[in-house]
Amino acid sequence: MDAAYSGDEGNGDRGTLVDAQEMEDDVNLSVEEVESPHQLVLMTPSHDEKLVEAPQTPVYKPPLRERILNWAPFWGIILLGGILRFWGLGDKPLHHDESLHAYFSLQLMHNMENWLGCFNPAASCYHYDPLLHGPFQFHFIALVYKISQLVGAPDNGVNTTTVRILAATLGTVIVGLPYFLRDYLGKWGAWLACFLLAVSPSLVYFSRFAREDIYMACFTLLLVVSVARYIRDRKMRWLLLAALAFSLSYATKEATFLTVAVFGSFFGALVVWELGLRWPVRAKLNRDTAPWYIPRTAAPIVLLLYFIVLGLVAKFFFGWLKALSIYVTDPKNTTASDLFVQGLKDRTVEIVPWVGILLGCYVLFILGREMFGHFPSAGRHGLAARVDPERQPVLDTVVTMPWTHWFFAVLVGWTIFLVLFTVLFTNIKNGIGDGIWQGLYYWIQQQQVARGGQPWYYYLLLIPLYEQIGVVFALVGIIRSLVRPTRFRLFLVYWFVGNLFIYSWAAEKMPWLSIHITMPMMLLGAVGLEPIVVTVVNLVKNSLSRTSSAKLLARGGAVNMPAGRPRLRPQVTGFAAVIGMIIAVLLLLPTVHNMYEVAYVHAADGPHEMMVYVQTTTDVNIVMAKIDALDQKMDNGKHLLRIGMMNDATWPFVWYLRDYTNVCLNYPDNCAYPASSYSVIIAGGDNLYNSEAQYAGPGKNYLFSQYHMRTWWDEGYKP
Repeated sequence: MDAAYSGDEGNGDRGTLVDAQEMEDDVNLSVEEVESPHQLVLMTPSHDEKLVEAPQTPVYKPPLRERILNWAPFWGIILLGGILRFWGLGDKPLHHDESLHAYFSLQLMHNMENWLGCFNPAASCYHYDPLLHGPFQFHFIALVYKISQLVGAPDNGVNTTTVRILAATLGTVIVGLPYFLRDYLGKWGAWLACFLLAVSPSLVYFSRFAREDIYMACFTLLLVVSVARYIRDRKMRWLLLAALAFSLSYATKEATFLTVAVFGSFFGALVVWELGLRWPVRAKLNRDTAPWYIPRTAAPIVLLLYFIVLGLVAKFFFGWLKALSIYVTDPKNTTASDLFVQGLKDRTVEIVPWVGILLGCYVLFILGREMFGHFPSAGRHGLAARVDPERQPVLDTVVTMPWTHWFFAVLVGWTIFLVLFTVLFTNIKNGIGDGIWQGLYYWIQQQQVARGGQPWYYYLLLIPLYEQIGVVFALVGIIRSLVRPTRFRLFLVYWFVGNLFIYSWAAEKMPWLSIHITMPMMLLGAVGLEPIVVTVVNLVKNSLSRTSSAKLLARGGAVNMPAGRPRLRPQVTGFAAVIGMIIAVLLLLPTVHNMYEVAYVHAADGPHEMMVYVQTTTDVNIVMAKIDALDQKMDNGKHLLRIGMMNDATWPFVWYLRDYTNVCLNYPDNCAYPASSYSVIIAGGDNLYNSEAQYAGPGKNYLFSQYHMRTWWDEGYKP
């Protein structure tokens, strides 16, 4: 029988075991209506051998009608999220960054059509470049192109829609992932998290945007879900999913280092807390004379010391990182820095095979022992014997993990790394070294560039401007998480605050980075909204039940009252819940309006939306329509038109002119034909006004037309 626990965090150490299906069918068994335990514990499956059942052959059983009805609300929200992300996906012109990703993905697709040729070091094939971020998006956008070609999509499968399909797909996956957190958020909490993620203005907008941040956000949330489920269920598939999610995130963007910093420091806090639980403090003192503030165990004390040490280390590390960034970007030190990093790459490439050999030998040793009957003895031994699986679930997860779990997790992670960074094994030596060191080196260099030049409070301006319901109820969720803490709620608070701090500290601040703050904020918003919604639903349910009972009594019938269920303590009074629901609806309206405006109305209109940054305007479509018409008139649409393109107009026009064979980049230098023979000249930036005087006007051969290439929001808020 499937089982779950009713209680805080789906169960604390005092949860009541109930049938999972029965719990999901009854709103009254919401995760929030039972008193939470005084101790922060996380229920995990016991590893006592007495409780292990003999393996059974899985038998497929069709889902029950009740279970399908429980799935329906989640599928409805996922469908809503998919519609919001895919509707009119190709209408907006490609952003500067999108055009880079679209173009090099197309190049990679062509490279893979001659895969063997890319093994030649002299071949001009795609290789990982941290300037364009990780290789994941290029491989998978190229795959989307190829599939689109095979199904006969317009423009031979390569267009503004297909380049964004990957982003829209993973953006939709984000909407569905909280479903797997029902044990931690409650059924209603998980549904609310799905809904808030589905309608979030920033998440909808950047799910319709071919940049790597939405991919990384998806993999980060998948990592959170997988680790949470692995700690609870101890099933290998969740650990493999966690390894897959982390390796894909690493292969997507260098900001994964920031994720490691936030998640790793929280993991350290959990380990320190659980170690401190073994050392009683209050019990060693006289109960009558011991001050009230003396804790039962040393856990709070060692946790405080941990954060003090962590703060000192972080202060030193950030200072050292700043000094290192200044050093490596100094022109006098560039050569020495490059040589040092190249040395790291070379040594890494030499070491990695030996690490693999040692790992293989260790696994063969274990397999050999088991082949000759030397199995681990029953019971808990070594470190496992010193760990309490109920009070120390994280430590218990680590010390009792079967070798097959971590081995296959490492195998999955390294396989993803090698396949993507070596570009399907065509660039093995450089791919390994660059994949480990070049992204970090580039990120350190960029700390002095500080692209965007935004102030430290940038996200404090941007996020509340769009995410009203998320901001308000995330604050409620933080308060609730601190008042009624569980490990997972505290993790959400730490994740949100940690990301807000670390992304505000990082030199580059851009609108697309805000989704890494918004995503945990929306999960906290669900934590804040859940008791309100549950109470209102129960009020409606009870009201309908009383109405039905009154009608039945009026007809002289009998009313059967349910028995056997404990009367659960509500967390929010009916009046407060109704007021909270009204506030939620009032905040939802501007949030949805913001989503509609930024995603559909002003998606290519920078001056109207702070979220829209350096966006290509629809004037580019007008320019391309004129070029296509001229090509049709002069060359019958054969794309033979000679087009000169100056530096400031390179992107996104390299993408839009990809089918034209006579395009001269860096016009008028290094062109195949005389400069005066080009039918169209595209200029931008500082070249614009010089070009007008040089090529247009009386006695000149060109007609000058000016268009808006990109637009910005007014950045008067900058200091």
